[in-house]
Amino acid sequence: MHTAARAAALPVLLVLSLSAVACRTPAPAFVLLGTDDPRPARLLAAWAENTVSRRSLRGRVRLAVDSAAVRFRSKQVVLVERPGRLRVEVKGLFDQTLAVLVVDGGQYELLRADDGSYRSGVVYAGLLWETAGVDLGTDEAIALLLGAPAPVPSLVAQAAYGDAVGDVRIELADVSGELRCRVRFDALGRLVRIERFTGAGIRLWMADYGDFVDVGGVDFPQRLTLATRDQTRAEIEFRNLELNPELSSDLFRLRRPADRASRAGRRPGS
Repeated sequence: MHTAARAAALPVLLVLSLSAVACRTPAPAFVLLGTDDPRPARLLAAWAENTVSRRSLRGRVRLAVDSAAVRFRSKQVVLVERPGRLRVEVKGLFDQTLAVLVVDGGQYELLRADDGSYRSGVVYAGLLWETAGVDLGTDEAIALLLGAPAPVPSLVAQAAYGDAVGDVRIELADVSGELRCRVRFDALGRLVRIERFTGAGIRLWMADYGDFVDVGGVDFPQRLTLATRDQTRAEIEFRNLELNPELSSDLFRLRRPADRASRAGRRPGS
């Protein structure tokens, strides 16, 4: 290209570049809602109602965990029931069971198929970190899996914001005014994000919900993405979901390997 032609092309390229930048759609900006806006109170009430109505869940999940310490993928069968019941079956390549963790209230049992080891005891803070690579308490995990973590009754709405597409973000504070929770609802009123904070404003974890499908007449998220303060990212994809199935209490108890062996060794009628 001749020098004159090159010089003439520069302003044209500059205009096209600026036009492309100007045409980009900016991310929706949240603006403070007035105190007379009815949406925050309505959304918080519906959130509390969903917490009560979602009692149990059964489904298959694909779990992906990435952090500085661990990185793994697994298939699992998950059963959840309020209050405080959880069963996780870790599956292998051919759908064989590799391990089973059950939690019932404050007690847990863990059985590993590879070495037949069995553990049980009182639920402790790092149980899910050791068994699933997720830094959550069991009650938090149960609530998040049900897609309706319970609001903390002592927290009050401090501020609410809305964007142009209808999403609403609400900040909840404790009695001292410290931010402890932030929730976000989409234009359909579905909980799509929840964040928990310490009293010092440090985020403990953030959960995002997406890919909503109809499950028994309820819009339920098929995808849960969790980010914790130690930079762990866990993504859960649900399949074959059942919401509020009747679950036998026997599903949340295991028999020790020795108990199963002794049963198998008994003669009929003994």
